[in-house]
Amino acid sequence: MSERLRCHMFIGIPASGKSTLANELAPLINAEILSTDKIREELYGDETVQGSWNKVESILHERLRNHIKNNRTVILDATFAMRPWRLTITQNLLFDKEVEWIGWWFNTPIDVCLEWNQLRERKVHNSVIKRFNAALSNKTFAPDLSEGFAALINIDPSVIEDIEDEINKKLLRIDNKITLRKNRENKKELHGYSKLLDFERLLYLIQLLINFPGIKASDKKTKLEMEEICNPLPEGSLAYKASCFIEQLRGSCYSNILEIENDLKWLEKNGFIDQTKSSIAIEPPIKKVNTDFQNGGLSRYSDKDAFIRIMSLIRYILHNPFDDSRSEEDKINNITLHDYYISKLENIYFKGDRDTLRKDIEKVLTPYGFRKKNDNVRHGYGLGAAVVSKNRLEDLFQIVDQARNKLNDPTVSSVSDELKERFKWAGFDLNNYPVRSFANKSVIDPARTKSESIANEKNTEKIENAIKEGNLIELEFFKSSAKFDNSDNSETKWVWPIQLLFNNIGWYLAYEERVMGDKPGLLKTERIDRISQRRIDPSLKRDRNQRDKALKKIKKLISISGSIYFGKEIKEQENIISASENKLENILKKIRFRTTENIYKFLREELQRYPINQIKFPKKNKLEFSDNWKDPDTGNFTLDILEGDSHPYPIEILLPIWTINDDIDFKRWIIGFRDEIIVESPSDFVKDMSKKIESLRVMYPEIKS
Repeated sequence: MSERLRCHMFIGIPASGKSTLANELAPLINAEILSTDKIREELYGDETVQGSWNKVESILHERLRNHIKNNRTVILDATFAMRPWRLTITQNLLFDKEVEWIGWWFNTPIDVCLEWNQLRERKVHNSVIKRFNAALSNKTFAPDLSEGFAALINIDPSVIEDIEDEINKKLLRIDNKITLRKNRENKKELHGYSKLLDFERLLYLIQLLINFPGIKASDKKTKLEMEEICNPLPEGSLAYKASCFIEQLRGSCYSNILEIENDLKWLEKNGFIDQTKSSIAIEPPIKKVNTDFQNGGLSRYSDKDAFIRIMSLIRYILHNPFDDSRSEEDKINNITLHDYYISKLENIYFKGDRDTLRKDIEKVLTPYGFRKKNDNVRHGYGLGAAVVSKNRLEDLFQIVDQARNKLNDPTVSSVSDELKERFKWAGFDLNNYPVRSFANKSVIDPARTKSESIANEKNTEKIENAIKEGNLIELEFFKSSAKFDNSDNSETKWVWPIQLLFNNIGWYLAYEERVMGDKPGLLKTERIDRISQRRIDPSLKRDRNQRDKALKKIKKLISISGSIYFGKEIKEQENIISASENKLENILKKIRFRTTENIYKFLREELQRYPINQIKFPKKNKLEFSDNWKDPDTGNFTLDILEGDSHPYPIEILLPIWTINDDIDFKRWIIGFRDEIIVESPSDFVKDMSKKIESLRVMYPEIKS
């Protein structure tokens, strides 16, 4: 390898003595001074004019490359207050010659700098000095050997009496500093993310994907947030979009698209961006070909084992952002959250490695945004929201909260409580204006139901577990519960629970009655406040395939019936379940009625009440009014309009026989249209409806004034 050229970077706030020392150092080492202030003076006639940083930086880089190409030692005289500004030079720029960077960090006290600034001909605003001082005082992102310095020299010109003598002393110690650093770093097993620039780029990419999953806006609020960073929003590959955002958020030194593409592949391979949790051992990429760390630049996690440790921790908390499954006994025994994480990552951390975990949190999780600073509440250190954005999670909470308040679902209630608590931990605003709400609500108050009913919160989880596990259970039907005339009067029954359903006013259990052998049982539903789960038969279980088949049956019956009432005959149910779509017409029964124009318009809009292939409407070109409603792509507008009739609009619906004969909700729906609908067939249904109407007329005789 060719001999390295030693160059120097001055780092410090304005008026800290950099230019004075540069003028003293340059003749001692035969160096060229490149000053950003001088470049600004050339461009704008005044070094205090900030101007276009891109122009200043471009000239600085061009001159720096030329000097290095010509084997000229360079002193860079600028603030370099931000890490990306330093990394751009030390780890991102390509030169024709190997460069050994020596950093000179000016620790001149800020009050001295403010005083010296007042004595300068061209003053810098005090706010700029204070801002840069804050950046250089940041413990995590302050100048460090890891940024690519062969050696880092601390100096305070305000306490030096003989500046030339002090410089010579510092120069004599450089070789020894480099030797000590190399001895420490030679013991490490390096990898593809050993360089600080690569390691930080990976962390910033993970953070970006957490905050903006897929780097796309699925809602207006997220879009506005993204547009504040990049406007217009970039289009193209994920790597390209990530590059644009990282450049704006973190600096151009982190925005190499090819490197980001490799980062994305590595993250996917190691289970960071996957739909399922991954427990595979993290494996860093091998050290890059021709990567030379003799000039410094190794991150705190440049050693392979340290990198595996920190990335395993990050992956775990991303997959389990709010995980704290410690028992009450553990908490009483002062088993800390740190101990808990160590137990979860026992192949990464050893018992008693609290200090190591604390350091990992302090040096990575907190400064790189995976955890809020000074926040020791027991919750996840990252949002783990790489599925949807933060705003979408807030929307999700609003939906769950509405379901909790309106539907009285005990499970949703517990989920809502947990989400509310943990979203607050993560800094979510849960007081957004509710733009959606459920008008329907459960009429059942779980707190006032029988203590043994499934509606009671403590019992709901039992039935959910029975459904998930495919258990055979014994149901008890409460004698005191309200019943319709056609209801089953059984007191207990062995059933296969299939699903919990919300219908109109409350929650129902869909189940299949158990029969001997492999024959199908009757599919039914019952409101959960009217039943209890007495016991489970541990000897019998349905596998996932059997449960899926039963659920598919329920869904088909609900779709075809438009209801959760499925009759009382297994054979009738099985005929419909097994029938193909084109054979249903021969199994279902047709109900025909005529309506007024007003009611026709209502029904015309309700195309999802029943499957569209089960409904027929009047021919559209014969309507007596203008109908701009978009037709479904079917041939179901075939009926002739009865011109001159009081109810000229015929409608035909194919339904299961049990729906027409016995479904209470269906009959309520028909009667609800009062005199604006005339049922023509089937005759049995017409007779039944006539009797009901007549009985009402008898009950409410005409009142004479």
